[in-house]
Amino acid sequence: MPHTNWKQDFFNQVEPITLRDPLASILGGTEDNEPIHYYYTDCIKVAGHACASVSSAFQMTKLALKALYGEDELPVRGDVEVRLAGERTTGAIGPIGQVIQFITGAATETGFHGLGGKYGRDNKFIYDETLDSQGAAIAAVFKRLDTGKAVMVQANPALVPLDDKQREYSQLMPQVIQETATEEEREKFYIYWQGKNRKILLEDNPGVFTVTNLE
Repeated sequence: MPHTNWKQDFFNQVEPITLRDPLASILGGTEDNEPIHYYYTDCIKVAGHACASVSSAFQMTKLALKALYGEDELPVRGDVEVRLAGERTTGAIGPIGQVIQFITGAATETGFHGLGGKYGRDNKFIYDETLDSQGAAIAAVFKRLDTGKAVMVQANPALVPLDDKQREYSQLMPQVIQETATEEEREKFYIYWQGKNRKILLEDNPGVFTVTNLE
């Protein structure tokens, strides 16, 4: 079978997010309670690129589901409501929302309306301009619909520590985007850009992510 040859080896080192999906099983896509794995590379396909926002969205969702379901219970896709702070057309809020929706199954008003009053995904994802992000660059509330348990996850990718070379190479972004950079300059820029993604996904740096249980 054909497969994608990703440029960055660490993409495949990222632990997938595993859920079960009752809608998939009731229609014969999977066996009942069969785990479905969502990989970071799947989210790159959804967004079309790997960046700090996509990486943060993936990691926020992973942390939220672990907090809501623990280590022993398999999260249920379609049974989590999400409120993302911000307006959908502002900055990277829309793409961040797309990644979270893809993994959790929670959808806006355009989502699947369900079958026989069950399995609906619509109106379970809300872009909430009134949600207080408490100073975080990205913030979302994830809520289990069966138990009502909720957590807020905040992300501050700007707090990812960078070394001197990474800070220097970050200045090459305009040339890379305008396609005037040399191959050597592009590779240096990737050390910064993808290095930051790697730290978000594979390291535990203070302040980058915060999970708060909500009453």
